[in-house]
Amino acid sequence: MTRASNPPDARMVIGRLKDFQRASAHYVFERLFKGPDPVDRFLLADEVGLGKTKVAQGVIALAVDHLWPEKDRIDILYICSNADIARQNINRLALDGFEDVSLATRLTLMPLRMGDLSKRKLNFVSFTPGTSLDLGAQAGVVDERALLYCLMRQVAPVGGDGPWSLFQGDAYKSWGARLERFERETWP
Repeated sequence: MTRASNPPDARMVIGRLKDFQRASAHYVFERLFKGPDPVDRFLLADEVGLGKTKVAQGVIALAVDHLWPEKDRIDILYICSNADIARQNINRLALDGFEDVSLATRLTLMPLRMGDLSKRKLNFVSFTPGTSLDLGAQAGVVDERALLYCLMRQVAPVGGDGPWSLFQGDAYKSWGARLERFERETWP
């Protein structure tokens, strides 16, 4: 694992916030990590434009500062309503010196990305319902089917055309080439 020797500067991040944002960040952090009755989740709801993302960055900075000495790896999971907002906000949430740690991926493909995550002390992972939890596409995404096909072959090798046909879904013409590329470029 690549370890940065110093955590992000939480005081600098907190110092950039407005007073009410700073108070909110400290309150949320205290409720999550300190006090007699800590909680495991916290909802911050406010009007558009009052800096919920900035407060979240403050909470992240305080949490990372708190966890840094005792954890080998810290993963920040950001769930957002759509991919455009996720791309915009994941960069706003990143901490100075750790801008390159964001990752947006499909939840079902996370097993393939775990090696990337374990190389870093701090990771930002973003998911959106449209990229991670979309149940509308019944056959799924080709890479997801390729992953499942490879896993199935590894656990229970079966021959014949049945599994091939099942996992190709509607990618009749491209399935063979896509699976070959997946195995060459992605599969360990």
